[in-house]
Amino acid sequence: MSYQITINSITSGTSPYDVWICNSCSGTCVYVATTNTVPYTFTLPTVYETYPTYVVKIIDNNNCVFCEVASTTYKQFEDGEYFEFQDGEEYQFE
Repeated sequence: MSYQITINSITSGTSPYDVWICNSCSGTCVYVATTNTVPYTFTLPTVYETYPTYVVKIIDNNNCVFCEVASTTYKQFEDGEYFEFQDGEEYQFE
């Protein structure tokens, strides 16, 4: 079963953005893609479908790293001014 993840907004940083899925911010990661625009939707790598949590890691053009832990029960980011997960956790890029 494939899971779709959508990043609806990135409010800080400089494009392009490299998107990764990881087991932790400094752990093992799988490269997803580089994007200049949002919303951006991609399929969660199969290996992470059984993980209870995973990290969405975004690296901007200045090599600034932004990480957010997500639960496998929540697959889609919400619209808004902040990088926000459906579980209500906000993350503002700085």
